[in-house]
Amino acid sequence: MVELDCLAEARQLDDAEDHELRALQVDILALSKLQNSMQWQKSRVQWLKEGDANTKFFHGIMNSRKRGNSIVSFNVDGRVLEGVAEVRKHVFDHFKHHFRKVNHNRMDIGSLPFSILSSSDGDKLVQPFLMEEIKAAVWDCDSYKSPGPDGVNLGFFKDFWEILKIDLLNFFAEFHRQGILTKGLNSTFITLIPKVANPQRVAEFRPIALVSSIYKILAKVLANRLRSVIGKVVSHSQSAFISGRQILDGVLIANELVDEAKREKKELLMFKVDFEKAYDSVDWDYLDDVMKTMHFPVLWRKWIMECVSTASASVLVNGSPTDEFSLERGLRQGDPLSPFLFLLAAEGLHVLMEAMKLNDVFTPYS
Repeated sequence: MVELDCLAEARQLDDAEDHELRALQVDILALSKLQNSMQWQKSRVQWLKEGDANTKFFHGIMNSRKRGNSIVSFNVDGRVLEGVAEVRKHVFDHFKHHFRKVNHNRMDIGSLPFSILSSSDGDKLVQPFLMEEIKAAVWDCDSYKSPGPDGVNLGFFKDFWEILKIDLLNFFAEFHRQGILTKGLNSTFITLIPKVANPQRVAEFRPIALVSSIYKILAKVLANRLRSVIGKVVSHSQSAFISGRQILDGVLIANELVDEAKREKKELLMFKVDFEKAYDSVDWDYLDDVMKTMHFPVLWRKWIMECVSTASASVLVNGSPTDEFSLERGLRQGDPLSPFLFLLAAEGLHVLMEAMKLNDVFTPYS
């Protein structure tokens, strides 16, 4: 490029030289944008979106975050684990054990009064995928969120949509026919976000799943379909993630009940249930039984089980992934499907309470 610039100063470039110079300028601009994008993703500062490419500043932010989030040691039963190898092994062992299937006797839920999905709504869930809903799912995702194991964020798909859209549609058509995900497509990075300053235990980190871009688009499309019908099979006592319901409704109703019981001097028994590691503890067989009892289509259940049961994960420890392990239970925080699948799983508690009410184990407050 320097040679071409010198030639341009000495004489007029011919068409071939002018074309080569312009191509080099385009390449340099593209590389500059790529460098800025990488710096922004690492620094997590929004200003770079607006074009403020202060390289020294963003490297400083990036390094500061890296120092603050680095894991140096763990305190395990009074013993301090230090060193890269020991810390990585402890994190790997913790999460591999955490997502291991727990065998236990589970009651038959077939007789519980679950709401039933209509056949027309079931047909909507398993209809062929449309280009419009795939594009809507892509554009509904943030372009600059941290990528998963494939290293690609959703901004890439938006920028090159016209080139990639047919390949994406073919992928969805194949998934519709076969219901199978290619090995590696459902790999996950688990990144650890500190809950407290200077964490010393794995429990003091919040694990967030970074899924691959193709899987995220698929999960987003499935989640959008499930979102459209879930309000018909989930009780009104559940208000999170359901269109037309407010998440604070349950809190307000509980406060009103307590106030009225005090005012009227009535007896009132309330349960406060805390789901410890709620997403992580969901049993896949139970989730499938719930969907079966609610009359979700067989094909839909196959898709969902493929999405949850083929997942594997590596934990990012100071930016470096551990060995990969298979998940045997749980829903991943960061998977677009997880909030809605958890609502289906949690519905079991509601219908169990309803069954106990019908059998006069409890008398409802009135």
